Amino acid sequence: MKSALAPYADSRSAVPTLATATITMNILGLALPLALLQVYDRIIPASSVGTLAVLILGVVIAMVMENVLRLARSTTTSWMGARFEHLASCAAFDRLLTAPIHKVEATGTGEQLERMSAIGALKDFYAEQGLGVFLDLPFVLLFLAIIGLLAGWLVLVPLILLGAFAVVMYFDGEKLKNAVADYNVVRDRRLNFVIEALGGIHTIKSMAMESQMLQRYTRLQEAVANADHVVVHRNTWALTLSTLFSQGTTIAVASFGALVVIHGDLTVGGLAACTLLSGRALQPVQRAISMWTRLQSIRLHQARAEELFALEAPEVPAKPFPTANLRGAITLQNVSFRYDSDLPDVFHDVSIDIAAGECIGITGTNGCGKSTLLGLMRGVLAPTDGTVLLDHQPITAYSQNDLKRGGIAYLPHQVSLFRGSIIENLTMFRPELRNAAMEVAHAIGLDDVVATLPQGFDTPIADGAADAMPRGIRQRIAITRALTYRPRIILFDEANTAIDGPGDERLRQYLEGLKGHSTLVLITLRPSLLKLADRRFDISGTTLVQREDPGLVGARRGPPDKPAAVTGPSVVPPSTPTPASGGSQP
Repeated sequence: MKSALAPYADSRSAVPTLATATITMNILGLALPLALLQVYDRIIPASSVGTLAVLILGVVIAMVMENVLRLARSTTTSWMGARFEHLASCAAFDRLLTAPIHKVEATGTGEQLERMSAIGALKDFYAEQGLGVFLDLPFVLLFLAIIGLLAGWLVLVPLILLGAFAVVMYFDGEKLKNAVADYNVVRDRRLNFVIEALGGIHTIKSMAMESQMLQRYTRLQEAVANADHVVVHRNTWALTLSTLFSQGTTIAVASFGALVVIHGDLTVGGLAACTLLSGRALQPVQRAISMWTRLQSIRLHQARAEELFALEAPEVPAKPFPTANLRGAITLQNVSFRYDSDLPDVFHDVSIDIAAGECIGITGTNGCGKSTLLGLMRGVLAPTDGTVLLDHQPITAYSQNDLKRGGIAYLPHQVSLFRGSIIENLTMFRPELRNAAMEVAHAIGLDDVVATLPQGFDTPIADGAADAMPRGIRQRIAITRALTYRPRIILFDEANTAIDGPGDERLRQYLEGLKGHSTLVLITLRPSLLKLADRRFDISGTTLVQREDPGLVGARRGPPDKPAAVTGPSVVPPSTPTPASGGSQP
């Protein structure tokens, strides 16, 4: 079966050039053995100094040309390796970004990092190692054929030794494969543990768990060290065997060749040439065997890298529905969902019809599937059964990128900030969205909080700085970032759990002003936000149950006839922001 990485290692255009260089290099490599043959058999007996000078000059020129070609081939194959790594890494990262989120989260962060780094380990194999060995191997037969012409049966000596070398290294390679596999397993465990520990460093320190975590790391590190020792031992053993066979081949050819010379069937010059030729014949075989031993780990790296490409690619509709005129109606028709075929349903046969501009509230216990429900509504999770509709069209008929940019805003309770400034996080590193982001920041009171910082919105967020920033500010930054596009649908996933009272009231006023303009799905336990809901639902087991609550403000089945009055900050209804105004009335 064709590897998923093969398209990024396509070197067909370079093969003719590399093959020409390899053929020329190996032919030039015959210059020294043939020169020694002439020196011992003809020049020395004839005392021909002039011929010796010309011969030496020719050998030097041949050696220079051979090494220039070798350098050129190495440069070309190195570039091919860099090209492979660039293309494959970008494609793998794209697959990570676009794959279903639950598929990505099902694997630990450490393992995903190892999968990405595996592509770099494959670089040499897909470039210089594999192609170079493939091009050099045919010349082993040429060198052995010349030995046969010069010394007859003496060619059997290097031939037998090369065969024995290949068999021994084959079985040693299997042991190396198992050692590398064991090493990768324990290394992944250690990396996942380190990432987990660093992510929860505040909890570790607050609970005085340093000694327990150190003990766990010590055990993991001990396992890694032992596995690494085995891998290094197997590699060293392979290198020792290679050196031993190289030296043994030279000694064997010289010894048996001396017997042939004594019997008068070979000249001294012929013996010298055969000795050099046997060494040249061994080099490609050694490289091939070395590649074979490395191939055991290469296969594991390839399998790990291909796991990235095995992630489901998003289905892109041929002619996606435009989101510019999206009204915001959401319909779930008999939707069921489970994360895997052997897991129970999270939701079963759920149906709900949310009108455009309507606001609904949803409550439920922890772990009941609230975030999963919003994942279905925004299209990042595909239902096991049933259909999700937006404006009476299947959600799969829309471009996911278009939905995320102005169609649907998801406000999570867990916030991620990126390296950069606060304003860059608000605008998603798009300067043209600055005005729109500042309007939302002012509406929810973020500007008042940021004004207390020395650098204001230009305050940098570096590695680790996001954790030092109060969680309430981080949540307001994430809310502003999500609402900057003026979305038609807002999916609120308990995104205000750390926001203080005044900030929460500003947010409530802003969301109240969006009623009738945007469809609001509010997952929250705060009564102040639940009062905005036209309808309320509880997640009970695997279904949604509508809650009849006479205390609901403006309780009704459809969207409001007009926007609710807003006494707080001004609210701009959803529209597409522009660089000049940051947003306009629809």
